[in-house]
Amino acid sequence: MKLLFLSLFSLSIFGYSQHTTNALVLDSSDNSPLEFVGIYNGKDHTMTNADGRFQFTSTIDSITVYRVGYDKLTTTSQKIKDTIYLNKSVLELNEVTVTNEKTLWQKIGDSLKSNYPIHPYKEKFLLRGILRYNGEITRIQDIQGKLERRTLLYTKEIEPDKKDFKVALTNMRKVGLVKDENDVYFIFESFHSLFMNLIPLNATGDDFDLTESSFDNGKKISINFQSKPAIKDEDYSGHYIINTEDYAMERFKMSSKLYDKPFKKGGKHIRFRTVSYDKEISLSKSSNTNTYYIASARYDVKVELTDEENSFTSFYDVSFILTTSDNEGDFEVKKNVSTSKDLFKINYPYDQSYWNAQNQLLLTDEMLDFIKKVQDPNSEFKIKSNIKN
Repeated sequence: MKLLFLSLFSLSIFGYSQHTTNALVLDSSDNSPLEFVGIYNGKDHTMTNADGRFQFTSTIDSITVYRVGYDKLTTTSQKIKDTIYLNKSVLELNEVTVTNEKTLWQKIGDSLKSNYPIHPYKEKFLLRGILRYNGEITRIQDIQGKLERRTLLYTKEIEPDKKDFKVALTNMRKVGLVKDENDVYFIFESFHSLFMNLIPLNATGDDFDLTESSFDNGKKISINFQSKPAIKDEDYSGHYIINTEDYAMERFKMSSKLYDKPFKKGGKHIRFRTVSYDKEISLSKSSNTNTYYIASARYDVKVELTDEENSFTSFYDVSFILTTSDNEGDFEVKKNVSTSKDLFKINYPYDQSYWNAQNQLLLTDEMLDFIKKVQDPNSEFKIKSNIKN
């Protein structure tokens, strides 16, 4: 009886010491919701969703609220209000000086192996896929699991391979329409193609115009790039955020627009082409390993759809959001799914207790409304789902 009493008493202490915070994060200049804002301390982390909302639970009463390009806020859960306003970091125009000092890109290259894991490692992840058909949500999929990577970045010595990723699913929920009104099934990415797409690219060289600006008292440099007209029918723009203390890349963002690309055959007289795609990748430094990992990433693709007679034009917008944790963790990754399979065709049982408690990435109000609508027993939609009411 004493042992049972002590166990229950210990649990009550730990339960009492937890701090749970719910809040909304907005841009102070225009009150717009901020997505991908990191909410973390030395033990736990989460991030805001597209509505700018988050829920953070931790036994440590300290919170850092940060997104690259904004001033960092460090406070406690008790001081957090219902709404948090972040200020954009002030950019400073750099003067161009010609010296014999190594260029910024040379310094980044020299620090590559010390800043990033160029070796196999494990991490946990949460992946969200969202599909919209002509602006309306038609599919939502959340996947939680363990991932073993061969490397974070690829170098001249490391060539990409089909076996570079090993995935062990631990939780999944999915709900969505199988086909659209034209009897078209939209193919989701595979784990392999998605993880390869969520790797920063080299947008430098003669095909790009580069400009620099600094902020955070010179500790961070933003390298902005814009493709030149020489790249025909394509437009690329974006930026890198570089930490000048260790010359590590903390953020990569790229927007791509494709013009007048030829249509490809999609079966059943359907033709399609990619109109645009965007990437946003944020990396953070682990205090345990002193190495940078992908903390969050987003990949958006817009696809135009028509038939051989051009009798209709439709657009699909697909977004994938990735968050990671426990980077270089000491756990087993026992593969239980193919990394080359269409993500939406993967089957895995639904665990209601897990998804009720999951707060790493909250569902938005729009997503909740969609799930409620398609789960209605009187709905005329033909859906595929593993969610049980």
